[in-house]
Amino acid sequence: MTFPMRYIFLTALSLLAFSASAAIPENIVSIAGNYSGYAYNGQNLDPVITVMKFEPNGRFTGQYKVEDESGDFEGVLSGLILEEERSFSMEWTDHDGEGFVYMEFSSDYSSFTGFWTNSDGEEQFPWTGRRQ
Repeated sequence: MTFPMRYIFLTALSLLAFSASAAIPENIVSIAGNYSGYAYNGQNLDPVITVMKFEPNGRFTGQYKVEDESGDFEGVLSGLILEEERSFSMEWTDHDGEGFVYMEFSSDYSSFTGFWTNSDGEEQFPWTGRRQ
C-alpha cells in the first residue's frame, strides 16, 4: 500500500469508528445491562430477567427470560425507539406472539418501570427491572 492510499484507508477507518461510537447517544447506551424484575404473565407477576445490549456496530439487541409456573420461556426485544429522555419503546416477540413494551428508566439507569401490550395495544401489563 502506498502512503497516500494508506492515509486514505486509515482516515476512512477512523471516520467509521468515530461515527459508530458517536451514533449512539450516551443516554441510550446507558440502558445496556442485565435487569431482574417482574412482568405480568397470565394471572400474576412472574420473575423476568431482561438483558439489553449494543453490538460494536451500534445495533441494539435484547432478550428476556420469564420464570413461568409451567416452565421458563425466552423472548427477543428489538426495534428500540427513544421516546423521551429516559423512556424507550421496543417490540417483544416470544412463543405467545408479539407486541410492544415501554420502559421508563430511573435517573441513574439502575431500574425501569414500564408495561407491555399485545400488538393491538389495547391493554397494558406491568414490566419492571432493577440492574444486576
